[in-house]
Amino acid sequence: MSFRTKLLFVVLLVIFASVSVVAYAVTHYTQAAFESLDAERTGALVAQFKKEFIQRGAEIAQQAKNIAEANATERMAIDMSRPNADLSLYVRDAIGSAQEHGLDYVEFVNHDGVLISSAQFPARVGYKNDWVTSVKDWNDAPAFLRKEELPDGEALSLTVVRTNSTVADKSLYIIGGHRLDKNFLASLVLPAGMRALIYTNLQPAFVPAALMGEKIDTEQVERFAPLVEQLQKQPQPMVRTIDWTRDPADAETFHAIPLTGRNNELLGVFFVGSSRKELVLLTRQILKMAAAVAAAALLIGLLVSFWVSARITKPVEELAEGAREVASGRWDT
Repeated sequence: MSFRTKLLFVVLLVIFASVSVVAYAVTHYTQAAFESLDAERTGALVAQFKKEFIQRGAEIAQQAKNIAEANATERMAIDMSRPNADLSLYVRDAIGSAQEHGLDYVEFVNHDGVLISSAQFPARVGYKNDWVTSVKDWNDAPAFLRKEELPDGEALSLTVVRTNSTVADKSLYIIGGHRLDKNFLASLVLPAGMRALIYTNLQPAFVPAALMGEKIDTEQVERFAPLVEQLQKQPQPMVRTIDWTRDPADAETFHAIPLTGRNNELLGVFFVGSSRKELVLLTRQILKMAAAVAAAALLIGLLVSFWVSARITKPVEELAEGAREVASGRWDT
C-alpha cells in the first residue's frame, strides 16, 4: 500500500469515527433526556392519582360522617341497643342513604357485627361483619381499598367507616364507599402519549375483564397477564416495556403501582403507560441525519484528503527520485 493510499485511508477513518461518535452521543443524550422527561410525567400522573385518591376518600368520609350524625341514624343506634331489636325496620335505610349522599355502597352494621342494612347487597342482611367491630372508633381512620361483594360478583371499593356512638357501649358502624373503575380514571388529566389503566385483583388468577381503561383491546389485555402474576407474587412497583408489534415505535413502557388494602393484600394495580413512538421516531431522524452528514463528510474528506495527500506525497516522491539519481552517480542533481 502506497503512502498516499495510507494517508487517504487514515483521513477517511478519522472522519467516519468522528461522525459516529457524535451520532452516538446525540442519540444517547436524547434517549436519556426522553427517559428523564417520561419519568417526570409518570411521577406527575401517579401523584395526580394519589391526590385524586385522597380527595375522593375525603369526600366519602364526609358523606359517611353526615350519615353517622343524621337523626335517623341516631334513632337506629338507640333502637339497636335494645334487647330483641327488630332489624327488619331498617333493612332499606342504606339504599336511601346511598342515594341521598351520592355513594355507591352504604351499609349499617350493629355493635355485634351483624349487618342491619345494605344498599348494594340487601340479601346479606343478618350476616356478620367481624372486621368492622375489630376497631372500636373509626372516626379518624382514612379511606382504604376493599373488595366489595355484590349480587353479581365483586368490585373494588374505596371505603370509609364511621362510627355512631350515641349509645356508648353499643356503637353503630356506617360503611360508605365508591366504586374504583373507569369513571375514576376519567378524572385524571393525561398528557399526550400516555394512558392510565386499573386492574382489580379480586381473583387468584388473571381475569382479562378486570383490566379497565380507555383505548385497550382484547389482544392487548392478555399481554398484561405476566405483569399481574408477578405482582401477585411480589407486590412492589415495577417498570416493563411491551412491544405490541415488531415496530419499536409501537412499544409502550408501563409503570405498575400496586394498590393494597388495610391488611396489605394486593387488591389492584395502577398502570401508567407511556408510548415509545416519539423517542423511536426522533432516534431514527437523528440516525438519518447522521448518515447523511457522514456521507457528505466522507465525500468532502475524500476530495480534501486526496488533494492534501497529493501535496504531501509529490515532494516526497521527487526527493526519493533525486536520491536515487544521486545514488546512481549523478552528482549534479
